[in-house]
Amino acid sequence: MLGMWWLLVGLAGSPTGHKAWNPGKPYHDSLLLLFLAPSLWLIWKWRRELVRGLMQPMEGLLLLAFLSWATLSVAWAPRGKLGDALIVVLYVLIFVAVWASLLAGQPRRFRQLLFWAGVGLGASALVAMAVFPLRSNIWQAQDRLMAFGTLNNPNLAAFAFGAALVWMTQLSVGVRWQRVLHVLSMVMLTLFVVMTFSRSTWLALIVSQAVMLLATSHRRIRRRAAVMLALALVVIALGGWQYMRERGLSYRPQILEQSLALFSVHPWLGLGMGGRYTIQVGDQVLEHSHNIFSHLVIVLGLPGVMIFAALWLVVGWRAWRYRHVVIGRVLLALWIYASVAWQFDAPQLLRRPDVEWLLGWLPLAMSVGLAWRIRDHHQPATGNALSKPGKVSLVVLTYNWPDALAKVLASIPTQSRLPDEVIVADDGSTEATRDVIERAAASFPVPIRHVWQEDLGFRAARCRNRGMAASRGDYIVLIDGDMVLHPQFVADHLALAEPGYFLQGGRFKTHPRETVRLLAGGRPVFAPWADVDFNVFDGIKRLYAFRSLPLARWKSRARNGGRVMSCNMSFWRDDLLRVNGFDERMEGYGAEDRELAARLGNAGVRRRQLKWAALAAHLDHPTRAQPDVNDMSLPNNRLFRATVVEHITRCEHGIDAHLAELSPDQPSN
Repeated sequence: MLGMWWLLVGLAGSPTGHKAWNPGKPYHDSLLLLFLAPSLWLIWKWRRELVRGLMQPMEGLLLLAFLSWATLSVAWAPRGKLGDALIVVLYVLIFVAVWASLLAGQPRRFRQLLFWAGVGLGASALVAMAVFPLRSNIWQAQDRLMAFGTLNNPNLAAFAFGAALVWMTQLSVGVRWQRVLHVLSMVMLTLFVVMTFSRSTWLALIVSQAVMLLATSHRRIRRRAAVMLALALVVIALGGWQYMRERGLSYRPQILEQSLALFSVHPWLGLGMGGRYTIQVGDQVLEHSHNIFSHLVIVLGLPGVMIFAALWLVVGWRAWRYRHVVIGRVLLALWIYASVAWQFDAPQLLRRPDVEWLLGWLPLAMSVGLAWRIRDHHQPATGNALSKPGKVSLVVLTYNWPDALAKVLASIPTQSRLPDEVIVADDGSTEATRDVIERAAASFPVPIRHVWQEDLGFRAARCRNRGMAASRGDYIVLIDGDMVLHPQFVADHLALAEPGYFLQGGRFKTHPRETVRLLAGGRPVFAPWADVDFNVFDGIKRLYAFRSLPLARWKSRARNGGRVMSCNMSFWRDDLLRVNGFDERMEGYGAEDRELAARLGNAGVRRRQLKWAALAAHLDHPTRAQPDVNDMSLPNNRLFRATVVEHITRCEHGIDAHLAELSPDQPSN
């Protein structure tokens, strides 16, 4: 972990080599000790898992194809050295494998690593700004800020610190003192990038933040993007636009023209890896084309640039597909930032660790790791799309209202998408409830199981845990035994399910007369004119009293507000096991669902509110709710408050106590 952190942060302070702005021998020697040696040991120890993790995603195959072609091209490079090329290729593979495996296996540590790397680079930016007036060189004379060592150049420093700023804007931390560090680091990085006067970095940041503002539904991320864009407008208005106009195109048209001429000489094979070329514009002699694609086509020819372009597009596709999770957002923002920045500079990926790795190989490693983790943790047993459930379990909580339970069970066979099983979690009902379940089971279209516990008071948290422990689905939908389901209820939950989220639906609060009609055999009405109370605070509003899946998809990404209610919720089973389900210390009515939602949120699993979908009619009955559900003197509310304040992610008394007893192969009580 220290070596991985130093690989990113060491660029900001390590001495340069014989050639300006390239990492020197001390930096690479330190990586041998801190990064390469432990990485090689880990790779040997986990070689089978790492080969499988790298070979299965499309990115891994394309990376191997790209590096293979690059290595082969050494054969026709005028001054190519096979040994040097192999070192670079192995370095890239080790980097991608280790970073991807950390993300796949321990995403929380991966986020922490990015956070502390951002803090380290933010501290370097602060020191660079503090000592800048005391330095004397060409950049100081031009009032263009630079850092130290490898980053003793405004453009390279801007690229590195800009990349750190991009990933820091997508991260969130829970501890207060870390939040202070987070904000201070983002401020330092922003000020530094502004004062480098690097136009390509400015543009890359503006484009990446504009896309994130439109692409994400996370309010905090959108707020940060809006602040960044507002700051960009201020900088442009206060002279940034005039500065960009005065500098003009900086020979970019002439560079492109000479790049095309070099490409035309060797269009298919290129110069080969290690081949060198120069571009002369004005009084400057450049050693690369200041564009990733033109550089690669000159060095590796059309095959090389086409493979890399395909690889980069797959990374972008992966980032866009999983932008709803934290790492997906980080990847998307970095991918956009690098895609823009690469049009102007920093194209040399085929060498040992350097600034370019933050823009290229780091996003690639994140993409491989994200694909690896989602495949291992969320792949359905049926082989469907990685982000959709395969087998779903419907868990119904009930207590001594057999007539209502019979009505609920009767609404399940009408589902357009049947659950794969139904678990009736019974909080101590009498034999009348068991009789209802046995009668329904005789002709029920899917397996139905009755999980009963002794009646020792209101123990819904424990009862639900037992029901979920008895289930075998990779996705679990919770309802109460007084909820009559819309025919699309299960289908809606599955249509809107995505890794990294749990879903919260609502309920129609039927009037007593409507409840009588439904229990007598009437069909529920799901429409704005239904005989329900649209004014209660925990019921569906009239606006949402009809089903529209397109509207539901839009609304679920627009906000995550609303009241938490376990009578209509759904989760990935792995997420529930990770936080250990409901906290069984919470007995009596209320707060157990809010507390579970809080722990899931602390663990990085966000809540999506369902409107216009997953409709259900709640049968009227006397409530057991406290007069003030937010009374913090209540024991359950105190436990809930502790979870929020202390950022607890896993409860001690939860679902794991029932897994051995209630596995699907064991008989229930």
